[in-house]
Amino acid sequence: MKKFLFILAVATLVTTVAFAQEETSRRDKRRAREKEHAELIRQLVESRNLEFIAQFAHPMGGSSISLTSQYSLDIRNDSVTSYLPFFGVAYSAEYGNTEGGIKFSQKANKMEWQTTAKGYTVKTEVKTTKDVYYLVLQITQAGYATLNVNSNNRQAIYFTGIILKPEPPRH
Repeated sequence: MKKFLFILAVATLVTTVAFAQEETSRRDKRRAREKEHAELIRQLVESRNLEFIAQFAHPMGGSSISLTSQYSLDIRNDSVTSYLPFFGVAYSAEYGNTEGGIKFSQKANKMEWQTTAKGYTVKTEVKTTKDVYYLVLQITQAGYATLNVNSNNRQAIYFTGIILKPEPPRH
């Protein structure tokens, strides 16, 4: 009986050590992936070429809206291309305009890139023929982001999503 208990104790000890090593290995792999992803985000910010993919819209007067289509904001050096939806109050609108959303492709009038304790912040001002947009993109080192959009003619809205490497332009 003592022999059996001794063998059982040794088997339990060996199994526990094996599982502990496997758990440590998983943690190390996850940390390595997170570090690699943080480096990619840093490179995208330094290159000033990135794409924000909106996953949720948060209008000021309502609850969160899950976005099922791909809406994005592309920043390439000093140019900003926006294809985002809008949910909220428009203070002025063009007569007969059927084009909704926050859609433009312009050079930024002002663009400021900052490194923060938790990631990066990009502040942009874009003037279009119809409106002036003030964009603040806050990016975490993990690649998650929040985009605040303020304009003269519309209620403020913010989006949450992720940062990706932009696709090359299509010709």
